[in-house]
Parts: sequence; C-alpha cells; structure tokens
Amino acid sequence: MKIIDIQFYYYTAPFHSPITTPKVEMTHRKALIVRFISDEGKNYFGECNAFETDWYDTETIETVKIRIQQWSKKILNQSFNTFSDWLPYLDVLDSYPATRCTVVMAVYQMFYSQPCFNVEYGATVSGLSSSQLQTLKDTKPARIKLKWSSHLINDIKKLRNELPFEFSLALDANESLDMSQFQLLKEIDQHNLLYVEEPFKDLNDLSYIDVTHYPAIAIDEKATDVQSILKIIHQYPITAVVVKPFRLGGIDRALELIHLLKEKDIKVIVGGMYEYGLSRYFTALLAKEGSYPGDITPDGYYFETDFTQGIGKLKEGLIYFNPPKVNINALSVYE
Repeated sequence: MKIIDIQFYYYTAPFHSPITTPKVEMTHRKALIVRFISDEGKNYFGECNAFETDWYDTETIETVKIRIQQWSKKILNQSFNTFSDWLPYLDVLDSYPATRCTVVMAVYQMFYSQPCFNVEYGATVSGLSSSQLQTLKDTKPARIKLKWSSHLINDIKKLRNELPFEFSLALDANESLDMSQFQLLKEIDQHNLLYVEEPFKDLNDLSYIDVTHYPAIAIDEKATDVQSILKIIHQYPITAVVVKPFRLGGIDRALELIHLLKEKDIKVIVGGMYEYGLSRYFTALLAKEGSYPGDITPDGYYFETDFTQGIGKLKEGLIYFNPPKVNINALSVYE
C-alpha cells in the first residue's frame, strides 16, 4: 500500500457550556483533521488534539499542520505493508508528540481492526452550571471529574446532594494550587474521592504534607514522556498517572506505557482532550485498559454536532462505541 496524498481539514463546534479551567475559558473547539489517501482509493483520518493556541501545550493546530506537510514529503508513494514499516518514519516525529499522535491515529486504522465495545463513562465538569448538572442527571456517569474552582466545596455538595445515583469523584487542579488551597481537601468527605490531578506546579510541595491524609495524587500535565513519568513516580508519592496519547505520541506509545505502569502497580487513567468522535473512539479504546474510568463521554455531551455523529452511544450506564465513520462533507478544507 502507498499513500498518494495527504489533505487537511478543520471542524469547529461550540461547547454546550463554556469550558472554564484555571488556565483558559473556551467557548468552542476547533480541530485539525488529516486525511491520508491510499493508492487503493481508501481514506484514513486522524484528529489532532492540539488547540488553536499554546495554552496547554507548545504544539498547536497550526504547527501540527505545518510539520505534517513537511513530513509528508518523506512518506508519499512509499510502500507500507505493516505498521512496523511506518515506525522509522514515525520516529522522525518523536519530538512532536501531538503531530505523531495525529498521524498514528490514521496509520493505526490501516493495519488494525476497529472493534465495537463498551466502556465506562467518565464525565469532566468545568464551572458547574444548571445545564451541566442536568446532563449529569440524564447520563449518570460512573466517574465525575470536577475542575478545581473557588466554588469547589459547594460544587461537590451540589453533586452529592442532587445526583440520584452513585458515582466516583476526581478533582483536577491543573497545577494551580498553593498549600492553603490544598488544605481545603480536609473539609471534604473523601468516601468516593478517587484522586486529585496535579495539585501543584512544583512536585516538591508534596514533601511538605502528609499525603496519607489526602486522596491519591495523580500527575497529568507532567506525564509528558515515559522517562519523566518513571522518574516522578520513583521520587514522589504519586500513585496514579493520566495517560494522554496526544502527549505521548499516539495510541501505540500509550499502550506501551499503560502496560509498564500496571507492572509497577501504578493506577492508570486515560485522558481525553475535549475530542470529537474520531479521536474519542481511540481514547475510549485505550480507556478499556485503565484502572479507573477515563475521560470518556457519550455522543453529544460537549457538542451538538460532530463530524462522526453517533460515535459513543450511552446504553445502561456504559458507552457503546462502533468504528468511526467520518462525514467528510461536514469538514472545511484547511488551506
């Protein structure tokens, strides 16, 4: 098989409710979509999880597009018969994991079947609004991850008092806390609190607290590559890691890391990036291997529309995924 052309598209949809984090507020999500066209007339798509700006990571939609355009000169009209044949070309992108992840998403589909499966539902809530609360009531996630805010205590009480079902809770601080803020955890009933993601910018701050009196601490933003993760879990009382394939370079690298962490008895959470259906399918496929429910949401949770409408239907508390089919007519050409 040969790839004879690579084309670029984008898709933009508004969030049902703005996404508010300690670092940014987003009202919509723009995604870069890459299309690989084979000499057999088949299409393979990859969705980029980078953002329009560098608020979360140094790679952005624009830099990923430029790098894939440059990289494509090396692979067009080359023969590829196995996934392994691609590895020397994928290795060239090691310094650009979001770029590599976008490419791998398409390449993976060339050689591996995409099964149908069920996975637990893990919702992420940012700035708890009445509409978000109603969505949670309607969809009943197994795990709710609440973004840390000045309303944290009240938001937790509201979730526990108003949601008529059992759920596990996770908190995400995005490296934004100081010691006094972290102490608020002492005021929280921790019976269903699984972990806290990235409380501190500096992990050395963990040495000033007795972590046995707090929930498990998970790393997310600092889980950038295998060597960094292994060093951190060796030096600090970290018992959980958020694995995000776009940060590691793709689904193949993420699977390798998940198996390695499990061997070391470290809990794994597979993280999403406010994805559309294409990327969400592969995040969900990885989340099947996780220790806790990952950031997996049903179709329509964040966006009214999607270029792979119908991926991830909620059924009896589980999300059912079928292989994604891209509606290319819903995409806009990215010049």
